Amino acid sequence: MVVMFQRLKVFCQLSVLYVAGMALAHAEPIEAGAETFVFKPELSCSMAKAYGNEHIPVYFFHYQFPDGVQDLAVAEARSGDADVKRVTFGGSYSTGCLYRYLAIARGGNWGWHLLWLPDGSTVVHYARLDGEAWVTSPSKKLAKQARPVSQPAILTLGQQIWVVWVEAELNANNVYTVYSDDEGRNWQDAKLIAQTSNTLGSLSLVEKENIPYLAAQGLAELLPLISHNNSSK
Repeated sequence: MVVMFQRLKVFCQLSVLYVAGMALAHAEPIEAGAETFVFKPELSCSMAKAYGNEHIPVYFFHYQFPDGVQDLAVAEARSGDADVKRVTFGGSYSTGCLYRYLAIARGGNWGWHLLWLPDGSTVVHYARLDGEAWVTSPSKKLAKQARPVSQPAILTLGQQIWVVWVEAELNANNVYTVYSDDEGRNWQDAKLIAQTSNTLGSLSLVEKENIPYLAAQGLAELLPLISHNNSSK
């Protein structure tokens, strides 16, 4: 009975999550299997979405656990039954949002790559979730910049992974990337790949003919990432 109640609570929370980056003025139904999940702008915390097997949505989001602590979690929205997997520990009882940016990407057939940036921090965190337990714990710290960091994004192509973010200076915005060729087990050092005085927005990573590119408002053209790889770890 307790398990059924907790699952019902999870499903209800998923049904009202606000999709980060989409300023919804109305409820937007999203089909997931045989069920329709309606997202309403009642919660304003960051959220990320990817698709698992059978095109089932998988969400990376803020969640208040039964002990009252708010942390990050991953859950599939499948037929009204969501199995929540905890991502972070030792969060807060605060009702405010603890993290500014979240990202999730499929990791082959084994699980998920997760990326998050705590509010007020300049450290981008990365971890892998294999569907049942953590593969990397504690999380890896990919960016340890002294200046404000924003808009981390992730792209996977087979075993290759690219993560990018923006670091703001007084008169410039610097774009950094880190690269892994073994599904996130090891990472190269961060590299500066672009610098502009323009304000950068809507940062995203796209793939075209197996080549990864960075796209962003404020960049004149797509920026290829593959030329920034090297063999050093």
